[in-house]
Amino acid sequence: MTLRNGIILALCLAVAVGGYLLVGKPGMGDQPMSDRQAGLMEKVRTNPQSLTPAETLSRLEATVKERPDDPQPHYFIGEILHSQGRTADAARAYQSALRRDNEFIPALLALADSLVELNNGAVSPEATRLFAKAYELDETEVRAGMWAAMGAAQAGDQEKAEQAMRYIYSRLPEDDPRRARFAPMIEALSQPAAPVPEAE
Repeated sequence: MTLRNGIILALCLAVAVGGYLLVGKPGMGDQPMSDRQAGLMEKVRTNPQSLTPAETLSRLEATVKERPDDPQPHYFIGEILHSQGRTADAARAYQSALRRDNEFIPALLALADSLVELNNGAVSPEATRLFAKAYELDETEVRAGMWAAMGAAQAGDQEKAEQAMRYIYSRLPEDDPRRARFAPMIEALSQPAAPVPEAE
């Protein structure tokens, strides 16, 4: 089982004492939803590794109803959708998580990554903002800080990108192996941009 699936299953276990939905769920047969959820809860208790992605998604959607202010079920729904290649749908789930807690770091990072993926690898201003916020909230999220700096560089603000990289570098422990990777990036950002040749 992957770490991500393990986290999803752990969340299901954490909400195992919740109530059940009363409406049906497409793709889950003709049982009443209360019976389906009861069966899923039993599976969560006795054999969580046997849950299919559809069953886990159903359980998480039930949790959304049971705990409407909790960002975690929305985030994990996004993780399942993303694992299925449904990146745009996953992004909407991460946005739902952030509407419940706009400082929920896993959703900040996941949404930013999804936006980069949807933008063919380019770091949009919104993705840059999300990465920067995640790093601001937790400076151990060095990757988020790097992506925020890359976003500034892609937007043409080399000075801001260099400042961000230097700040991240300065916060790393002296024995952190990532320091060796930062030096050439900072050096590259400190170089003046090549002038654009004029059309003849």
